[in-house]
Amino acid sequence: MKIAVTSSSPAAKRGTTNEEAYRLYLQGMYLYEKRNLADARKGVEVLAQAVRLDPNYARAWAGKAHVHRAVANHGRSTNIHEEYQKSIEAINKALALDENLADAHSALCDNKMYYEYDFAGAERECKRAIELDLNSSLAHQIYARYLNSRGRPDEAIAEIKTAIDIEPASLYHQRVYGTCLYFARRYEEAVTQFKRVAAMDENFSSTYTFLIPTLEMQGNYSEAFEWFMKLLALQKADEETVRAFQTAFQTSGWQGVLRERLKRFDQGDEAYFQGATYSAQAGNKDKAFEYLEKSYQRRELWMANLQVDPRLDVLRDDPRFDELVRRVGLK
Repeated sequence: MKIAVTSSSPAAKRGTTNEEAYRLYLQGMYLYEKRNLADARKGVEVLAQAVRLDPNYARAWAGKAHVHRAVANHGRSTNIHEEYQKSIEAINKALALDENLADAHSALCDNKMYYEYDFAGAERECKRAIELDLNSSLAHQIYARYLNSRGRPDEAIAEIKTAIDIEPASLYHQRVYGTCLYFARRYEEAVTQFKRVAAMDENFSSTYTFLIPTLEMQGNYSEAFEWFMKLLALQKADEETVRAFQTAFQTSGWQGVLRERLKRFDQGDEAYFQGATYSAQAGNKDKAFEYLEKSYQRRELWMANLQVDPRLDVLRDDPRFDELVRRVGLK
């Protein structure tokens, strides 16, 4: 059942006649854009309030689907399978209310790409979302991430630039642009873009997650370590942790940092995929494949980037890598 409002009314643009539900929707999507676990969980709560106030609010249901995906994307403490189910349930609610809602189709693209590993289905849903709303920055941004995973960097860059043109103040869009450049191996441009995002908001931690490996891929280990120290400060790491990494870098360079990260990895909450990249770069292929298998079993979103992440280049001549690529559905 769709909301009975005229297309020219403010309620039609908002998708609801309930003012408070609309405010909660905006708040929830703002929290979604923060791209950290704590805010994503708050976003789920806020959007749940919105749909309680207006159960027919399709955009809020679609927003809830996106935020459940965001919760699933962080660390190892989250239940990705459970968040996927909740996201799909919210998508189904949204589409039952409005089958032509772009945000619902883009959420479906996200789930198909990062959980179901149905890449043909993901592209179909991404294209449908853009077709339904050419001015949806979210639809263009998600399609850019899909194109990244498929090794189509020029198309990915074009899509994320469109998203930025529509919503230039979005930190996440700006960061995804840097990610597109990183996967395209355009490291110098990527570093410039990531630093631009860090200057916009030094607390936007996901920027560091990509700036550090980009500098690493350039062989610029001293600067990579500087930014790693900034990340530790942002994460409020204790003095013992900071000293341990400083000592590791001073005595063994970037390889020492990688080994220290691996030594602490199993006690932390980083995604298994990250452990695989540290292991690959440290030269421990068996451990890298062990973590990649765990990442695959959890359905971590990073697995969609298996073929394009340069940190895994050292694994590509191993038959185990081709087999994993096949299982993920990237071939």
